[in-house]
Amino acid sequence: MAQQTEPVERVYEHPQVEVEKALQDLQAYATNRLPVLDGFVKANASTLDNFDNPHYQFRIEIFPQGTTQVLVQVTAKITAWYADADPTHSQYTLIPSNGRLEQDLLDRLSIYLEKGNPRALPGLPAVPPGAAAPASAAPDNSPNGATAQTARSAPAAAALADIAGQIAATQAARQAAELNQRKLQQQISELEANSRSQRYLKNLAVIHSAETPIFEQADETSKILFRADPEDEFEIIQVREAWVEVQLENSAQGWVRASQLQPNSEVDDAEDTGAANFSTPNEEIKAFTGEWAALKGKQALFVFAQPTRAIPDNMLGKSQLDFSKHIFTLGYRTAAHSDENFSGVVVVFLGTKGGVASATLTDIKRWRDGALPDRQFLSRCSFDPPESFGEPAKK
Repeated sequence: MAQQTEPVERVYEHPQVEVEKALQDLQAYATNRLPVLDGFVKANASTLDNFDNPHYQFRIEIFPQGTTQVLVQVTAKITAWYADADPTHSQYTLIPSNGRLEQDLLDRLSIYLEKGNPRALPGLPAVPPGAAAPASAAPDNSPNGATAQTARSAPAAAALADIAGQIAATQAARQAAELNQRKLQQQISELEANSRSQRYLKNLAVIHSAETPIFEQADETSKILFRADPEDEFEIIQVREAWVEVQLENSAQGWVRASQLQPNSEVDDAEDTGAANFSTPNEEIKAFTGEWAALKGKQALFVFAQPTRAIPDNMLGKSQLDFSKHIFTLGYRTAAHSDENFSGVVVVFLGTKGGVASATLTDIKRWRDGALPDRQFLSRCSFDPPESFGEPAKK
């Protein structure tokens, strides 16, 4: 189950704003629970007996192909609790998807785009043939016949005019609302594009110690919901003296001792790491074929980064260096929660200046633990060419 999950993609003949709104309406970015793992992952049913509480979340990338066409790539991240015979080895494990969840989401997106958003309001209903019979019937020759007929038809005409007015007003209101929605969605899309790689924020609680208990209440005698692993992250709801309330999956909450969390200084701040300057459209695990001896011939996590904005030349080197350190941390956290084995993290910059930054997981861990000072850590990394990273210190 260490296979790499490949994204599933599909092209849609719709504007990017419309597709992004549809994904939001379909709640495609939410974390959901799977009833079973069998049929959704790349594994035999016999190997899944020790897994429990499976969940999945989609990673969605949208690539514009023009003004009215986009390519949507979907990867399902499926995790489940693995109960090992040795309880100290039990942990949440990442299991590769077989593509069924991704295809299902793309199918639902196709149906929604074609049928979920009618392109025009329905017109007035046609008048049934029987409705014209009273007008074509024999005229009432009584002295009050014409007056009675006019009296009968006047309310009908007024009712039709009222319906037409209501529909026109509804249509105008809907068009105005859709225009505002497009503007708002465009603003949201721009913000999301700049923050797509900002995964670690100041209001994030990051677990420091293994087997950290998450309690039901801010009391060590209360029920233990589960035990978290190092580098697990949770959104902070509130802080109460020595306790921190955190957001769990499925809208649940829990409490953890503040002393068992990483200090704020150890948690990445995306603004300080320059994460807003870059996006990561792709990543994969493969053999390192470069000449750097520390990783040569070994498996490494390759993360491809591209600028999301114009960066001045005098700031580009530092931005790429800071972002490399940010990705080194993310890669180390990925390794801590994945059953895929790799020995290092490689950041490949795709901008005009380019460059490749590499580090081993061993050095990253020592650096994150404080055993390796920042300058010494950088001297043990590989930066090619050095000038693309502001000429960091060399060994």
